[in-house]
Amino acid sequence: MRKGIFITGTDTGVGKTHVTALLLTELRRRGVKAAAFKPIACGAGGRRDAEIYADLMNHEQPLDVLNPIYLCRPLAPSVAAKLERRRIDFDKIFGCYSLLTTHYSTVLVEGAGGLLVPIAQNYFVADLARDLGLPVLIVARLGLGTINHTLLTVRQALAMKLKVAGIVLNNTVGGKRGIAEQTNIKEVPRLCAVPLLGVVPHGKRGAAKATAVICDKLFG
Repeated sequence: MRKGIFITGTDTGVGKTHVTALLLTELRRRGVKAAAFKPIACGAGGRRDAEIYADLMNHEQPLDVLNPIYLCRPLAPSVAAKLERRRIDFDKIFGCYSLLTTHYSTVLVEGAGGLLVPIAQNYFVADLARDLGLPVLIVARLGLGTINHTLLTVRQALAMKLKVAGIVLNNTVGGKRGIAEQTNIKEVPRLCAVPLLGVVPHGKRGAAKATAVICDKLFG
C-alpha cells in the first residue's frame, strides 16, 4: 500500500478536510493503520482540521505532531508568518512526517489551500508535496467553474513534476444537480486527462459508499 498521499484543492473551501477525514475514517474502518497530517494550519479553522484528525485517530498522537505549524491568522502561511514574526520550521514539518510514516502504513497529508499558496519565499505548497515525495490527490468543487480551476491545478502539478493520483469532485452545496454538475463529471477527467476517482455527495448520505470507491482506486 502507498505510504502516503498529498491532498490539495483547487481553492480554499472546496472540502479538502472533509475528504481527508472521510478517507481516514474508511481506511481505519478497514483496519489500515492510517494517520492524517496537516503540516501547516492558519487560523482557528485550520487548527480545528487537525483536531478532527486527532479525534478520528483516538488521540494516538499529540496535536502538535499532527499539526506542527500553527499560525493564528487565517492567511497564506508566508503572509501569516511574516505578520506574526515567525519562521516556518521545515525541519519540524519533515520530522513529524517521518515520525508518522514510521508508525503508520498510510499517511494522508492535507495541504494549505491550493498548490500555489506560498509557504515561504519562493516556496509553495506544491514544493512541499514534491519534497515529501508524495503523489497528489486534487479535491475540486462539483459545480460551475470547476473545469477551469481543476485544469489549472492539474497543469501546475504536472509542470512541477508532481504525480497526480486523481481528482475527487466534492458536492459542496447539495440540492438537485444542474447541467454543470452533470456534465462536469465527464468533462473534468476528459479535459484534465487525469482519472476521476469519485464524487463525494453533500451531507452524510452516500458519503461512506463514495469514499469506499475512492479508497479502492487510491490504495487497492
